[in-house]
Amino acid sequence: MDPLDGIAAFARVVDGGSFSAAAHRLGISKSAVSAHVQRLEERLGIRLLNRTTRRLSVTEAGAAYYRHCARILAEAEAAEQVASALQREPRGTLRMSAPDTFGWMHVAPAVPAFLKRFPDLSVDIDLSSAHVSLVDEGLDLAIRIGVLEDSALVVRRLAPSRLILCAAPVYLRERGMPREPDELARHNCLCTNLLPWGDEWHLTGKRGEVRVAVGGSVRSNSAQMLRGAAIDGIGIAILPTWAVFEPLRTGALRRVLDAWEPPASTIYAVYPGNRLMSMKVRAFVDHLARYFGRTPYWDEGL
Repeated sequence: MDPLDGIAAFARVVDGGSFSAAAHRLGISKSAVSAHVQRLEERLGIRLLNRTTRRLSVTEAGAAYYRHCARILAEAEAAEQVASALQREPRGTLRMSAPDTFGWMHVAPAVPAFLKRFPDLSVDIDLSSAHVSLVDEGLDLAIRIGVLEDSALVVRRLAPSRLILCAAPVYLRERGMPREPDELARHNCLCTNLLPWGDEWHLTGKRGEVRVAVGGSVRSNSAQMLRGAAIDGIGIAILPTWAVFEPLRTGALRRVLDAWEPPASTIYAVYPGNRLMSMKVRAFVDHLARYFGRTPYWDEGL
């Protein structure tokens, strides 16, 4: 038996002066109330109530025990009210993680408007390329890109993560614009550890998928570094559109082989599946979905 069931039944009997009144308040049968109190007395090894056919009274031990029970139930009700308030209106601290480059480019700018809308909330964001355990780290939410390995997480798709080939105009003037995928083998290609296929680039176009072995003078797991190297004219990079939409629009970068694209990825919001989705998590995920847009703002015009 849950000790709280017996405590609640006993306290409500004392409050109402009868088993019938307690049953009505608790929404259970009179016999169930009596059974809860009897089991409580058996567990404690003392009599809490004196029962006769005409009268119900509290024993001395029962009166002392009741004072503690009343405080316990008052605290439990207060805890329920706090929890209900958290579900009605987001408040508290939202602890989350996001990929470092995507986080500071697209998650961080969305936070001020969110906090202005929910002033009782605060946000604690860890920007890291590592996939940390949400449960072990006590996180409410994570933003992740690509393949999800943890099946225990609840997933919501936020936006596509398109990949394109791009290079600076100065590089293309010096080395020429490749016209076919196989020409990439003769170019300085900036490689990344973030793609599952490594130095064999996969591209899809009208003729289907082709694979090209590439190499170059720069390798990094940072989209920010590869973008900087590409803008500086070092070589051709495969980068997500969310990382290069601004230099593409200003002309600092140009698309390469625009009839061919690597397989797209997906941006997700994930949270532990063994937890009720709190209002603060739901509110922030909904906010990000609206902020990014049905067609992500970084893909508009590309």
